[in-house]
Amino acid sequence: MVRLTAPDEYFYHQASLPHAMVGSSDPSWRERYWISIQDTERQDTVLTLGIGQYPNQDVQEAFVVLSEGGTQRNLRLARQLGPANDVMHVGPLTIDVVRPFEDLRLVLDENPSGLAFDLHWTGTMEPVLEGRHYQVSRSRATYDAIRYVQVGRAAGTLTTPEGSRTLEPETWWGERDHSWGTRPLPRVQGAPPGERPEWRMLMFCPIQLPDFGLHFYLYEAEPGRPVHLSAGLSRPLGRSDGDFPDEAIVGVEHDLQWVAGAPAATLSHGTIVLTLADGRKLEFDITARPGRAHLRGGGYEGWNGWFQGHWKGENSLEHDVWDLTDASQFYRYAKASSDHLIEVRHDGRTGYGVMEYMVLPGYAKYPDAIPPKPPRESR
Repeated sequence: MVRLTAPDEYFYHQASLPHAMVGSSDPSWRERYWISIQDTERQDTVLTLGIGQYPNQDVQEAFVVLSEGGTQRNLRLARQLGPANDVMHVGPLTIDVVRPFEDLRLVLDENPSGLAFDLHWTGTMEPVLEGRHYQVSRSRATYDAIRYVQVGRAAGTLTTPEGSRTLEPETWWGERDHSWGTRPLPRVQGAPPGERPEWRMLMFCPIQLPDFGLHFYLYEAEPGRPVHLSAGLSRPLGRSDGDFPDEAIVGVEHDLQWVAGAPAATLSHGTIVLTLADGRKLEFDITARPGRAHLRGGGYEGWNGWFQGHWKGENSLEHDVWDLTDASQFYRYAKASSDHLIEVRHDGRTGYGVMEYMVLPGYAKYPDAIPPKPPRESR
């Protein structure tokens, strides 16, 4: 049965289908929000959450991870998508668009994890629309997606088992993205073996400074040879084009240092240089701070049988707590990348952002980022 939903009343259709259906039958087609918020004063706290839906899997799912003081609390949620295809609401988590690109309300009601919040995420800069990401494997388009990325601030209340606190926008900075399209699902039994990716290093990095923002998403097969690069600068919300001319970013150079002996790749500091279309170069000094939320707690690459986009029943909820000081387990937590808080200095100004990074064997520039092979995971 095909059901109508509230968006069908509006002139938003782009396929000859109701909004509950998408113009692809690929089971991996999804639409997702990712939102990350950091305490730039204490610099040891990162709250990351996400919500997404898979129309061809009849799944809407979400996660919340809070990392602070060497502990990470994880909450994973899922529900049947239909018939409520037009709302972002999974179990105790609800996301409402108050004003597009300006104000999102994020509410996590009481639940067994002990985490709860009522927050407003407000945009400070215009969103950066990435280029279409298209990738083929085994003669099939496995990646055909697009996203926009935006930086902002957060305000409201956050509750943990240790108590409640008030978040102020002066010190709680944030980033978010909204993506849609085809991306690989976790493999299931009977699927062809996965192909080794062409890339060996990736960086996903939104940054905000007092008067502008930037974002780049870089895959490299080897140093200086991008497989995929999408990047852009962003002006403050409401500022006219004449005040802030668009400049395309055509290259990203990086010189990064890594924490020696870490059980998983751990950024220390470094330099990023962006090349603009007119030949100008912008240099940014970055320093990694302790705050780091590991995305595997949200189901990235799967966690103990929980895989993104897989059917989990009409309503599901999981939660757990990780000790991030346990070096014997750290690789398991960090292998699917993380939202790592970075402090950024440029032209006498200081800003913040997050960097998600992965370095694979064979990438010659950063051998120190690749830890010794860990013992096989036990489940």
